[in-house]
Amino acid sequence: MADLIETARAIAAAGNVEPGDIRALRMAIFADGLVTRTEAEALFAIERTRSTHNDAWSELFVEALTDYALRQELPVEYLTDDTANWIMGQIKQRKEPSMDADMALVAELIEKAREVPPSFSAFALRLAKEAVIYGDGPDERGRMHAHGCVDAADVALLRRILWGAGSEGQLAISRDEAEALCAIADATNGADNVPEFEDLFARAVGNYLIGATGRAVPTRKEALEWTRRGDYHASVLGALGALSKMMRPSAADLAEGSHMRSLTEEVSIATEAEHKSRNDARDAARAAAEIMTPEKAGWLLDHIGKNGVVSGPEKALVRFIQREASALDPSLKEAFAKVA
Repeated sequence: MADLIETARAIAAAGNVEPGDIRALRMAIFADGLVTRTEAEALFAIERTRSTHNDAWSELFVEALTDYALRQELPVEYLTDDTANWIMGQIKQRKEPSMDADMALVAELIEKAREVPPSFSAFALRLAKEAVIYGDGPDERGRMHAHGCVDAADVALLRRILWGAGSEGQLAISRDEAEALCAIADATNGADNVPEFEDLFARAVGNYLIGATGRAVPTRKEALEWTRRGDYHASVLGALGALSKMMRPSAADLAEGSHMRSLTEEVSIATEAEHKSRNDARDAARAAAEIMTPEKAGWLLDHIGKNGVVSGPEKALVRFIQREASALDPSLKEAFAKVA
């Protein structure tokens, strides 16, 4: 630990991370296979003083801090409130978060985590919005970003934050996320945005208005309870034990096997009924979501053409709604006719 602290201090004093520094940091951090809070703090201290881009540093920073945030506490792959608040506090210490480390880390955590606190998702979108509109400098691969327009790297970043590790377009988009995208579209209206932004904007904001109801990810509390009880491992071991006994059955074993098959059939029927109930509820929710109600219509009309010009992304959204909504509120028909 002392070696890491000294290395971090030397790098911070120099303001640059050299190849030899990366090797020393990796040896110090991963020697015991455990990334501690003290080591994570040292990495953020280096990041705040670094003045030049280094691909290897960006990779190490994201890798080590993702390991610390998602794999050091059970259940793994869940970002706790405490760790999320700590990471946000570290990033907020900088006036302008770096795109090649801070932003890359936030996107990686959302992409790799099974669940993150809502406050962290909102924080990530605010950072992304600021990065797109005002951010300068290289991303984690050294590609330079020009502020005021949406480039291909921005689209990739927004996709990672909006949909994480899920199938793109299948996770529910929140109002905060939709409004952040509208702010980006307004601020970059007339800029040389890449065409992919129009499609991303239309599907993401359309998702908020009429789209997916989201996937059912177990909460951290549920996952922790399962981990403590060992339900999964117990069920696997039980099944293996039953199979082993069935391979060399005695009379008693055959009777027990018959009983187990009966129980299995009962569980299978109950499981099928539960799945059908969930699917029916999901279908009903999807059908209701596909209706553009007066409330949704009011929100949409408040967010398109705000500066007197309907942007390309907004036109793409209108086409998406016309194509995908099962019913339109009458207030939209005249407005949509003008956009078309």
